[in-house]
Amino acid sequence: MQGLKDKRILITGASSGIGAGMARVLAREGCRLVLHYNRNQAGIERTLQAVEALGAQAKVIRCDFKQLNQLTEFFNQAWSFFEGLDGLVNNAGIVTKSTSLKDAEGQQFADTLAVNLQAPYQLSTAFAQACIQAKQPGAIVNNSSIHGQATCEWFSAYAASKMGLDAITKVQAVEWGQHGIRVNGLAPGVVPVERTDKILNEASMAEKWRERMPAGRYGTTEEMGEATAYLLSDATLWMTGSILTIDGGLIARGNYPVR
Repeated sequence: MQGLKDKRILITGASSGIGAGMARVLAREGCRLVLHYNRNQAGIERTLQAVEALGAQAKVIRCDFKQLNQLTEFFNQAWSFFEGLDGLVNNAGIVTKSTSLKDAEGQQFADTLAVNLQAPYQLSTAFAQACIQAKQPGAIVNNSSIHGQATCEWFSAYAASKMGLDAITKVQAVEWGQHGIRVNGLAPGVVPVERTDKILNEASMAEKWRERMPAGRYGTTEEMGEATAYLLSDATLWMTGSILTIDGGLIARGNYPVR
């Protein structure tokens, strides 16, 4: 991707799944990476080994995004590793599945919004402030979800966080465009990752999902990485405030399976 070589990119939630796929693709494109994780020590070590094998420079940093008061220190440390950052990928998130009646007091709801919505808001704001102070452009990619556009039962907390993230993406793009800071979103469809690969590829489940996708298959973490690289690259210098849906046509068809 044009313009990515040597760019300094912070990826949150890089220990597994889509975040790890993003890291591998951006490493291949020659980026220098700051890789965030929370609990998955073994996973972040695998990601680090993978990106270093591709020749990328990388640093690892840990933070629990439920502890919102730690985000300023976290961001300042991430910014310092390579004496600045050119891009921020807000990928870390909680996939919460619970009915409202099972979370009547809203603790899961609050935790989900803290990690999926409040943390990206604060990190993006810190990134924008640092870029403005450094008099440099920047690019932000918010990893949202098709649940930000159409959702189903069990997903009130998750869908609310992703719909909110889509809104923040648009608002911050408007606020910071004058400073050369682009803000775009990525809305993945069904992408098997380590914790979901077995169940999604069980025969009956796979048939249920794939028949609803015009493309006839699931997405891959590498494809999400490619889309992220595109949004960070010079190919999208005039693109901001947009949500890129990459879901095999699931939302276009508009028919989730009943859970």
